[in-house]
Amino acid sequence: MGNAKRAVMMVMVALAVTVGLRAQRPGRGGMGGMFGNMPSMPGLQNPTVGSGSEYLVTTKGKEMDVATVALGKEDVDGSTGYWMEQRVINAELGGEMVMKQLVVATPTESGIKRMIMQQPGKPPMEFSGMMLSMFQQHQPPPTTPPAGGSGKGGMGELVGTEDVTVPAGTFSCQHYRKQGNNGTVDLWVSMQATPYGLVKMTSADSSMVLKKVLTNETSHIKGEPQKMQMPEMPPH
Repeated sequence: MGNAKRAVMMVMVALAVTVGLRAQRPGRGGMGGMFGNMPSMPGLQNPTVGSGSEYLVTTKGKEMDVATVALGKEDVDGSTGYWMEQRVINAELGGEMVMKQLVVATPTESGIKRMIMQQPGKPPMEFSGMMLSMFQQHQPPPTTPPAGGSGKGGMGELVGTEDVTVPAGTFSCQHYRKQGNNGTVDLWVSMQATPYGLVKMTSADSSMVLKKVLTNETSHIKGEPQKMQMPEMPPH
C-alpha cells in the first residue's frame, strides 16, 4: 500500500472515531463502507487522561485493531480541547499507525484543531491547517444526545438494556438500533468503555467489539513532528 493511500485510510479511521463515529461517505467500500453505516455515538464524556478502549474491527472478512485513548486537555479559544489518539494495526499497514488529534467537541462545535500522524517506520507528521480544513469540510454537523436521555436521535431507537459479553468482559449496555444507508445498525453502549462508550457494533457486513479497556496510557507518537503540506497536484 502506497504512502498516500495509507495516509488517507488512517485519516478516515481517525475522523470516524474522533468525531463520535459519525458517518463518512456511505457506500464507498473500505473504511468508508465500514463507518459509513454507523450513527453518531455520544460525545466525549469528560474522558479520564490515560484511559481508552481497544477494538477488533471486522469488515467484509478483514480484521484490524483500532484503539482510541484520551491523553490530556488543552484550552482552545475558550473551549476545552481533548488530545485523543487513534492507533490502527492490520496486516496491510505493516505495523502500527498512530493518529493524535486535538479535538473540540461541544453542543455547538465539533472539530479537529491539530492532527499528527505517524506511519510505521516513519517520523511523525503534523497536518497543516489547510489539510485539516479539506478533510473536515464534508463532515456532518455535530449532534448531541436528546434532552432527557430518551435514546433517540443520532444513535437511533433505544431497544433496551442488555448484558453484553465481548473479549474485554461483560458490560451492562443500552442497546440502540438505527436504519442506515446500507441496512440496520445495532450498537451496545456503556460508559464503562471510555471515552465514547461503544462496547459492540454490528451491521450487515461489519462488526466492532471491545477487546480491552485501556488505562495508564501514554502517546505512541515517537519523535518530533514535521510539518506535512498538501502534495502538489499533477498538471492536467
